[in-house]
Amino acid sequence: MEFRDIVNRDIVNLENCEDEAIHIPGLIQPHGFLIALDVETKTINVCSENLKEYLGIDYTAVLGKNFNSVFEFSLDTLIKNIQEDNGERKLNFNEFCWGKLLAFTVHKSGNSIIVEGETTENHSNEEAKLYNASKKLLSYIEDTSSLKDLCNSVAKTIKEITGYDRVMIYKFDSEYNGEVYAEVKEKQLEPFLGLHYPHTDIPPQARALYIKNLLRIIGDINYRPIKLYTYTNSKLETLDLGLSVLRSVSPIHLQYLNNMGVGATLTVSLLHKGKLWGLIACHHYSTKFLSQEVRNTVKLHAHFITSQIDVRILNEQYEISRQVNQCVDNLTAKELPFVRASVQELFSDDAIYNLCNSNGVVAFINGEFYIRGDVPELNKLERYTNLLFKEQHQNTYISSNMPQVHQVENGVLEEFPGVLFYKLDNENYIAWFRVPTIRTITWAGDPNKAIEKDKYGLSPRKSFQSFEERVKDTSKPWLTPEIVASQKFRLYLQSLVRSILTNEDKERQRILSEHLKAVNTELENISWISTHDLQEPLRKIRMMASTLTENSEQYQVTDLVFKRIMRMSKSAERMQNLVRNILHYNKTNAEFQELEEIDFYALICQLEEDLKENLSEERATIQVSKELPTIFGIPFLIKQCVLNIISNALKFKHPERDVVIEVYNDLADEKSDLYHVLSIKDNGIGFDQEHEDKIFRIFSRLHSQSEFEGTGIGLAFCKKIMLKHNGFIRASGVKDEGAIIRLYFPK
Repeated sequence: MEFRDIVNRDIVNLENCEDEAIHIPGLIQPHGFLIALDVETKTINVCSENLKEYLGIDYTAVLGKNFNSVFEFSLDTLIKNIQEDNGERKLNFNEFCWGKLLAFTVHKSGNSIIVEGETTENHSNEEAKLYNASKKLLSYIEDTSSLKDLCNSVAKTIKEITGYDRVMIYKFDSEYNGEVYAEVKEKQLEPFLGLHYPHTDIPPQARALYIKNLLRIIGDINYRPIKLYTYTNSKLETLDLGLSVLRSVSPIHLQYLNNMGVGATLTVSLLHKGKLWGLIACHHYSTKFLSQEVRNTVKLHAHFITSQIDVRILNEQYEISRQVNQCVDNLTAKELPFVRASVQELFSDDAIYNLCNSNGVVAFINGEFYIRGDVPELNKLERYTNLLFKEQHQNTYISSNMPQVHQVENGVLEEFPGVLFYKLDNENYIAWFRVPTIRTITWAGDPNKAIEKDKYGLSPRKSFQSFEERVKDTSKPWLTPEIVASQKFRLYLQSLVRSILTNEDKERQRILSEHLKAVNTELENISWISTHDLQEPLRKIRMMASTLTENSEQYQVTDLVFKRIMRMSKSAERMQNLVRNILHYNKTNAEFQELEEIDFYALICQLEEDLKENLSEERATIQVSKELPTIFGIPFLIKQCVLNIISNALKFKHPERDVVIEVYNDLADEKSDLYHVLSIKDNGIGFDQEHEDKIFRIFSRLHSQSEFEGTGIGLAFCKKIMLKHNGFIRASGVKDEGAIIRLYFPK
């Protein structure tokens, strides 16, 4: 059988290292061996070149063989457990094999099961030592309150149980720049505590593997990598070692460690809410290997940290939360009247910007600015807030580094890089501001020189000497309690402003109501005058005109005078009709009468009988559908409404055809599910639809008095009647064809 290695020979350098496929190197570290077998057939299809060093058998003798024919124990049960756990679980156990005690790690990788073996020994006192270390850590958890204190305790415990020269807790920021957050070391070593490392030190694919595989050990950075082999006819091209304990690491990383002078490392991932929060990084300045039990204990200590992150952060933020909430309570406890001066009173209290530990606050409410503390000048504020209105998401925008995100020439962003902005509506807002906090960051080497050039070409930086950088254009970050406090006050302010506007609206309504009451009183007086002071003179004018015309010979009335007296009489008659219609119109303002059941078909038949002579004179007919509904209303008002509509149909008849008036229940109307729709259709002169609104206005006419007599009140009266019945009226018409008046009565 012929064999081939699966080493990944893609050329890797510092210019393409972010694309390096570090999970498929085809190589392992030499402090153990690796075999891989097919999940289905249990056939060994990958084996490390160094198998003979551990088991005394050459890799060529096991490739293509069944696992159970080579090893003295079976993996069947373990494989079943791994498959049921979707391949993300690693199993650890010790087993004698070929006369040696080996520590095995088993996990699934694609369609393969990877088995890794390392030599180990029975340590009679190790379990007790690890138990006591874990017990001590529990006491540390109880005795410490801050996250930093806990990390220091964990670092101390891990150094005791592992013996590494340096143990660091490494914490990432939002951009994956790292900071040495806690450190325990040998006395002679240079301290790294507080140093920052740029995100380029750990490329994205390495961070992804830290999330997938929580522990990585390099026992000797000067190791010679061991090749992985498969048989030539195997379909396997690469093997994913992302979960492997022995995976060979990137040569770039080994060079980086060598530049630091490190001899061996242990790295454990700290995950929080599915993201890489930090690392436990252990450095030794000579070769060092750990047993499986010690590694598992270190992982357990890492879990102690991650399980406490939220609790410790809450503890640290509790005092801040107490202070800012006290400010909010002081403001919201004020007994303020619902007037605009109350907003100004709120902004006279320093608590309004202390509630989120800002330097100043500004609000723009209904055209007025309310300011407290240090905020941008008004001439610069407009550009700042216009930018925020464009960038805001869900009415909120929070930033502590505005100049780094946006470019504005007037310098206001540099003056106030921190902003906590809430949009109250389309124009109004409230915003808290922070001035810049100039910070000094100490880097482990110049972050701008992560790559250096020497006589051998590009290399990871060799200098880790402290490099200080002054960072400006940023403010202190907004903490969760501060944001929550500002949100509480924002809601209170919105409620107060709404109450003020509602109160102002009520006051306007009160003034308007009083004004309308006075106007109505005047109208009632006019109605009284119309009833008594106008009608009586009109009756006398008509009586005198009638006397003169009936006795024209006696009074020697000439023909010219006779005609003028007749015109005067008709004018007085029209005036009487106008006054009568105004009285009817105003009568609908009286108190609402109790509604009665009205048979609309019977009402139309009664009107038809009342208008029998008029209909005959005008050669008009009314066609009434028998399927008219029963409605509820005030009978005399409904009768007057329909009478006005029929009278209009007779008045505006077409000169070339007899009048036909149809009355029917319009079930095809779009609102017929909510209303009884009574349609009254005629074949008269009609009107242009653009005049629909005009015909319902009081005293509004589409034709001159000389063409058609009338007061212009009829349809306005109908509209008022329908409103009184919680309904409405509509008109549609076609010029020279006719009109349809629809009455809508609620069902």
